[in-house]
Amino acid sequence: MASVKWIIKCIVFSFALGVLCRLAYAQVQADYTLPDGTRFDCGYYAQQNADVVAVVGNSDDALAEHYWKYGIAEGRLPYNGAADVSAGSVIALVNAYRSAQGVSLLKQDAMLMEEAQRRAAEMAETQCFSHTRPNGQRWHTAFKQDGFYTVAGENLARGSQSTAISVVEAWKRSAEHNTVLLHAKATRVGVGVAKGVDGKFYFALTVTN
Repeated sequence: MASVKWIIKCIVFSFALGVLCRLAYAQVQADYTLPDGTRFDCGYYAQQNADVVAVVGNSDDALAEHYWKYGIAEGRLPYNGAADVSAGSVIALVNAYRSAQGVSLLKQDAMLMEEAQRRAAEMAETQCFSHTRPNGQRWHTAFKQDGFYTVAGENLARGSQSTAISVVEAWKRSAEHNTVLLHAKATRVGVGVAKGVDGKFYFALTVTN
């Protein structure tokens, strides 16, 4: 009888330990820390995005995963008062800067947006922060329209630039990046934003004619 009780205790203990391990693992896997050191607010995200909750549910992990994969690009905010890091905000700031400098505005191009997002995503996944792609090819090979334009430039940012404003301001302070922002012959623009496996945001901006 004593041995049976001992076995039952072992089973109960093993089950409890397994539950604790799974909970600990989930907590380790859940990523709620933003690149600027702030925290993703699951409750706020759910309250502000009923359409997301209707699709993915209201679990913390599902909401956080949605923000990383889609919410950033869609301009959804991770907590009350958070700064926007969306591609749309970057483009609006760039166009405001061009207007102030007397340069024509850039038109957001659907294909360039898709391809700039591809560049941001591949850098975020591999941490290969370079105008050379992870496969060793130059950056413009990510674009299906490569060769159909005569003007092309790419600006990149990551890490401490964790808002759209800080990204554009950093580019403006760099002569080379500023040239891309104010290229007089550029007419179209695409921007991609992705969160890397290193916890940093990766930005890619491309302008073409």
